[in-house]
This record gives sequence, structure tokens and C-alpha cells, in this order.
Amino acid sequence: MPLVHLVLADHDFEYINRLAQWFMENKADRFSVSVFTEKESFKKFVSANGGKIDVILASEDFITDIPANNGTAILLGQALRIKNLPFVEKYKPAPSIYSEILSAVSASPAEAEKWNSGGKSDLVVCFSTNMYLKSVFAILLCLTAKEHVYVSLESFPFHTMEEDTYFNKNLSDVLYYIKSRKGNPVMALESAVITRENLSFLPPVDNPLDIWELTNDETDTLIEALGSWGHFSRVIVDPEVNAGSLTVKLLKAASCIVVPFDKKHMHQIPRMKRMFSGILGQDLGKVKWVNCGNSGTVYPEELDNYFEITWIDESILSLPSLSDLSLQRFQRKNLEDLLSK
Repeated sequence: MPLVHLVLADHDFEYINRLAQWFMENKADRFSVSVFTEKESFKKFVSANGGKIDVILASEDFITDIPANNGTAILLGQALRIKNLPFVEKYKPAPSIYSEILSAVSASPAEAEKWNSGGKSDLVVCFSTNMYLKSVFAILLCLTAKEHVYVSLESFPFHTMEEDTYFNKNLSDVLYYIKSRKGNPVMALESAVITRENLSFLPPVDNPLDIWELTNDETDTLIEALGSWGHFSRVIVDPEVNAGSLTVKLLKAASCIVVPFDKKHMHQIPRMKRMFSGILGQDLGKVKWVNCGNSGTVYPEELDNYFEITWIDESILSLPSLSDLSLQRFQRKNLEDLLSK
């Protein structure tokens, strides 16, 4: 997506400048920002630059009387006179305001189309019968680069993503957009992403039915949106362990399928091989088998694209919190090499 030109306007000088600073520090790759605290200069700027403005977020007295063709207008705080515009609560956390802005733009197909740039993200699917290992491995892959995002498509995720974090949206909201055909699903994805330290992730569904009740067309739309996201170079997907329609289509669409396993689950490998063969046919080369842990056990049957990572063991799997996951330099290189080969 190209840069979104955001105009902020409010009489509270300290507040509006802090909000602008957050966008410049955290979303410089998504937004260019203009800031106004004086009404007349704001009106002159809008009059002179109307065609170059994408979003205006301003208090009611600034928005009154400006032309209607100046991008998406959003009220900052509830209005007394204007009733037909979306609004966000003033003094909400900046990440929540960012999410609300993208939601408002996504709801307008004409505006959202400006940023539907046809980007591309590689889908990396982690699949394993060891569900704990699968999820941890997916998160570790995500930690290798800021350009990665973690997406759990599990109905009942193993890891909680709710520690000390306020979520404005989650995957259920994205699926609502898709089901209702309300707007651009890529922007719906973007509006729900949370970045905490070096991990970007999409909070999981709050109702398993949102996943279970996806139609074939809705599943296709979701996978297409993930693959055309563009903002992230790789989308690390943590799916359900089954052979349902969503999982099968994800495996087919993936550029890489990573299958971590340990000595406790080696007996499942023949089943997984038969499953992949039936789904992928001649495309089995994108499956990478990763033997985890320092078990000293080598699987007797030949596996193509076979890797060993000894430092992913029970000590990592038993960490109580996602915030405790981190990578040393050699560990990061191990995982980067896995993705690049």
C-alpha cells in the first residue's frame, strides 16, 4: 500500500502532537501526517490540498463546512451537530485510533481501492501433530524478522495472546468483514495487527464458530487476503491440525510448509507424508521436515528437505508466556537458513 496522507486537527496542542508523534514513530511506512491546531490554517490547507488528502481525523468544529470530497473524514470525539460521520473516542490509545482509522477507510470501497496495491506476502504454514511445538515454532519463525506476522487460525489456540495488552480487534472482526463483504479484507487485516516488542501478530478468534462456519468462497477470500497483504514479507500461519477445507487450501497456497516434530511424534510422520502427497501432488518440495530437540534419534525413513534444530526442546515448549520467547543470534540464523533453503 502507498502512504496514507492523514490530517490531524484539534485545539488540544499537546494531545494532537503526541498522537502525530506516535504515527511518525510507529507507522511511518504507512502514513504521512499533517497536524493543525488552528482552524483557519486547517481550512486553507484542506482547500489547497483536497485531492492529496486521504483521511482527516479532526474534532467537530474543524470538520464543519469543509468540502465532502477530501478523503475519509472521521470525527475525533463524539459530535453534537454532525451525525453522518464515523467517530473515534478522543484520548483512546493511539494503536486503537490507528485501527479505527483503517476500519473507517476499509468500510468505504472507493477509498480502500486507492491502497489495494496488489502486494504479495509469502505464506509459511507450520503443521505438526504436536500442537504445542507447532505453535511455538510458528512464533519463533515470526521472531526472525520485523517483516513477519503471526496468524493463528486455531479454534482454541494453545497460547494466550492477551497478557497486558488491550486488543481493539481480532481475527473474528476480519472474518466479519469477509462474511459481510463490508470492505477491503487486506485493510481489515491491517487494522487488527498488534505489534508487541519484536512480535507482530493477529489476535485469534474469540468465537470458534467464526472459523468453522466459513464457506468455500470466504475461505478463498481469507487466503487471498493473507497472500496479497504486502505489508509483511511473510505471513506465518498456525492452522488447525486437520484435513478440513481451510487447512487443505492453506497447504496448497503456501510457499513453504514447515513440519516440526520430536521423538514423541515420529510415529505420525508416515500419516503426514501420505496426507501431504494426496494434497500437494508434485509440489512436495515445499515441505520442510524439522527434527527438534537433542534426542539423538534419527528417523529411519528418508525424508526430503530434512533439518535438525537441537535447541528447540522441552525447556522452550514449557515457557509460561509468549513474552519469554526470544532468539539468540545463532538461533535466529538457524531459522533464517531454514526459511531460505
